[in-house]
Amino acid sequence: MPQLHFWLVRGSQWHGAYAILQGDETYYSAYINALIDGRPRRNDPFTGQDDHPQSPMFESLFSIQFIPPYAIALFARALGFSASTAFIVLAGAVGLLTSLAVFWLLASVTGDSKFAAIGVLVVLCLGAVAGGQGWIGLILKSDAMFAGQLYLRRYLPATAFPLFFVYCALIYQALTITSKRAATVRAVLAGIALAVLIFSYFYLWTAAAAWLFCIALLWLILRPFDRRATIRLLIIASAPVILALALYAYLLSQLPPALDKAQALTFTHSPDLLRIPEIIGAFILAMLIINVRRGKLLLSAPQVIFAASFGLLPFLVFNQQVITGRSIQPYHYEVFIANYAILIGLVLLVKLLKPTVSRRALLVTASLCFLWGAIEVNQQFKIRLTFDVTNDEMIPVFLRLKELAKSDGTWEGLHNSGKAPALVFSPRYGVSRLLPTWAPQGSLLASGSAAFQSLSQTERKEWLYMHFYYCGREAEYLRELLNNRTDDIPLAYFAKSTIFGNERALLFLGWNTLAIRQDEIEQEVRAYEGFAKSFSREQAQTRPLAYAVTLADEPFDFSHLDQWYERDGGERIGGYKLYRLKLRE
Repeated sequence: MPQLHFWLVRGSQWHGAYAILQGDETYYSAYINALIDGRPRRNDPFTGQDDHPQSPMFESLFSIQFIPPYAIALFARALGFSASTAFIVLAGAVGLLTSLAVFWLLASVTGDSKFAAIGVLVVLCLGAVAGGQGWIGLILKSDAMFAGQLYLRRYLPATAFPLFFVYCALIYQALTITSKRAATVRAVLAGIALAVLIFSYFYLWTAAAAWLFCIALLWLILRPFDRRATIRLLIIASAPVILALALYAYLLSQLPPALDKAQALTFTHSPDLLRIPEIIGAFILAMLIINVRRGKLLLSAPQVIFAASFGLLPFLVFNQQVITGRSIQPYHYEVFIANYAILIGLVLLVKLLKPTVSRRALLVTASLCFLWGAIEVNQQFKIRLTFDVTNDEMIPVFLRLKELAKSDGTWEGLHNSGKAPALVFSPRYGVSRLLPTWAPQGSLLASGSAAFQSLSQTERKEWLYMHFYYCGREAEYLRELLNNRTDDIPLAYFAKSTIFGNERALLFLGWNTLAIRQDEIEQEVRAYEGFAKSFSREQAQTRPLAYAVTLADEPFDFSHLDQWYERDGGERIGGYKLYRLKLRE
């Protein structure tokens, strides 16, 4: 729906942009573009850096979770697709594959294909509601951040998302199928699926592992007559996972030392018991217990245990820190997997309590779920449409930069030293953010470098100040930006996260995180003022520029930039103007 609507709005003026569902997608499409271009697994497309013997790079969460991006990049390269086109195809493909995976899981457990088909709509269309997000979340919670179909965020969690439900279905079949050989095959396939998830998305594989713990514990306790066979199957399913975890542990050891802070790792033993998936989980467990005590359900029945395992899952993923003492952005579980998993449990509960559901009830449920899903998506892309149009208007200048990369030393620098010498400056934050999705040059602002962990926080802050300096911004501008007194909300967030850290720019990332104080803002304003007054040629040389991109019909003060660079007359490309820069002697 978002892409179709975007195409209708743009018509013949469409330049190739994909309709963005969530802001982080630009990081992912940038990495995909780099892989399509044949760059190494460890790279930072925002700074224009590649892993190279002369400039080796640490692992990043992008390079460790490599299976989805390589699958997409190889597919795109084979068909001659851009990263943007691949993302357009991916949204539809993931919707289809996830629907099939959820259907297979529900049909395997319930044995009712019609009910399973309606269950697909319940699980996928109400996922945002179950995660405390979407439009109901935005009304009821001040910290709700997401709308639309959350699982479709490309490529994480989207690409590997169906595999979670495939894994659950395989485990269920392995535990319940009568043929020992067939059960073994499914256990092996389940182990391979989890191994793939390990190198796909952290929150999916840890949720899958937590669910396995829940189902295994319940199965061993409630079905003692199956205990020997259950242990055998669990060992078989764990073998591929152990091998994958060994490699995963090695890759984790190659991460940069500052990653814990960048990912808002929190050290706490505090319980977390009031999230919406946990409330739904408590309801599922309570209803199962009540009906077992009334004799309506058999406690050892596989369907009952399966529903209970999904009811327990949220409590485990949101409270593992009680034992481990470590929590890392638990809201990802709430919006990307626990919310959907708990709806699986809720659908199974309904089937257990009401084995026969009328055709009319099924049709009404399907219609309401589909309608709500459409409302969630429709409102979201109406809000983002202006941003998408702005992004699409940038693409002609990006394509020109991609063409110039063949002659400006970008590819030569990446191949010979791992660094692109041709960097791009633009006063438009959106240009720096979207550039790597289309062209290989790095940018001065390097807006996604924190995600790739290729720069220290000190370097990122210095380059942010350099960007403001070239833009001719006074200290008062930074003060207004850090106080959110601006229309450029994305840049305000980027500035705060660069200077103070992600966990303080978005308080919901961590536990009991301190809000940014006014005296800290004033300290940074003074620091920038001193930086701008003492700016020198030596500082300009630390990040030499090759291009400047500005709006063609909007005046820009080049005085600071012209002090250090020679600038040509510029080339108008669509609504933008591209200047070539050369550092003055």
